[in-house]
Amino acid sequence: MTVVSETPQTARIEALWFTDGHAPDAGYYEVFERTAFVLVKQDGGWRLDSEKDLGYE
Repeated sequence: MTVVSETPQTARIEALWFTDGHAPDAGYYEVFERTAFVLVKQDGGWRLDSEKDLGYE
């Protein structure tokens, strides 16, 4: 995970993880998937505001 931007009230975090599986039409696959999360600060902590798929590497 990497914090890519931060203000006192919000933070954008990008995560990269490895995933694998099998698709009937494509066979087995192994990829790195990227996702961005926007967190919003509230009383007592942070909450997830949005999530966006950034594609595969």
